Amino acid sequence: METSKKTIFLKSDKIGDGELGSMLVKGFLNAIYEQEETPKAIVCVNSAVLLTTAQEDDETLQILKKIKDKGVDIYSCGTCLDYYNKRDDLKVGIAGNAMDTAKMLLTENIVSL
Repeated sequence: METSKKTIFLKSDKIGDGELGSMLVKGFLNAIYEQEETPKAIVCVNSAVLLTTAQEDDETLQILKKIKDKGVDIYSCGTCLDYYNKRDDLKVGIAGNAMDTAKMLLTENIVSL
């Protein structure tokens, strides 16, 4: 299966809990960056939008920027950004909406974390 057709659906700013969960999501995203074949997109919902709105010096944000520079589209849920009062803090990618997310979920090969 061609990996460039995959979309990664991130539901949290961690994989698991606590500090280890933060380390795991950073390691996972860095591993994605290091792959020759990148996904089509990364969709961030719920607390995963905190990754795209982090402080500029945040390592995970910097990894997401490098992933975007490789041509991967990065979407953050607009409702989620509003919930966390972070819409103006978006630093990588664009704010998406429910229609965009639903279309991706129904038409693309999704990897959900």
